[in-house]
Amino acid sequence: MIYIVIRKTLDWTDETTFQMQIPDQVRAGVNLWNATFNIPYHEFRAELKRIAQINLSKVRNATLAKHNEVPYGAVAVPVDDDDWLSPELAQTLDRNWEDRIGCYWPSRFLEVTISFPHQLGLVRKLLFPSTKPRWLCTTNNYAVVYSPETADLLKGHIRASHWFLANPNAIMRIEQPLSIMNRTLASITQLRSRPSRSALIRKYRRYGRLYTRASTPDLPWCKPYLDMMAELYARLRLR
Repeated sequence: MIYIVIRKTLDWTDETTFQMQIPDQVRAGVNLWNATFNIPYHEFRAELKRIAQINLSKVRNATLAKHNEVPYGAVAVPVDDDDWLSPELAQTLDRNWEDRIGCYWPSRFLEVTISFPHQLGLVRKLLFPSTKPRWLCTTNNYAVVYSPETADLLKGHIRASHWFLANPNAIMRIEQPLSIMNRTLASITQLRSRPSRSALIRKYRRYGRLYTRASTPDLPWCKPYLDMMAELYARLRLR
């Protein structure tokens, strides 16, 4: 059995609770969002989570679990609460897993550029496909055999990347992409940069085009969730 472990998430359902939990470094971005759009930030994130939960419910032969619910020796896959996984994830891992502690596969992203350096990195990767990614492990493109030694690797991709690079004989790679990172306009990464209202509106318009035009031919299972995102963005209006 494969266990899907959702990293710690905020309570998006209640605004008062959310405001108490929100990290200080994104508070200004959240306030700007609420002053700019008709859907409050916490409600938008709750809808992102709902879409992701629909996706995760379609992953066959996998169980959603908290960190302390995963038995030692089982394979655990970490995700954030807005990310998507292939319905074939568990079957693919079962079929291909060798005698290793960790496994990773190619990362896929739905995103617009966060900054100019980020844009340069994407252009470099397009022009030079062999360019190595900054991180071997991203949000949801890896799995580990759960143990006291690997439990912390589920908490963050940077920590996991360092461990994977330091232990090459303990890991393996599957060439089939099994997940996609849905880095939305409401992602913490976007809001941490403290965009101006005009910059936020520009990204809002670019994201609207992204979800209506995105094509994922190697990930056909994404289509229903792309449609849900397009519908959600159609309801997101400027004040």
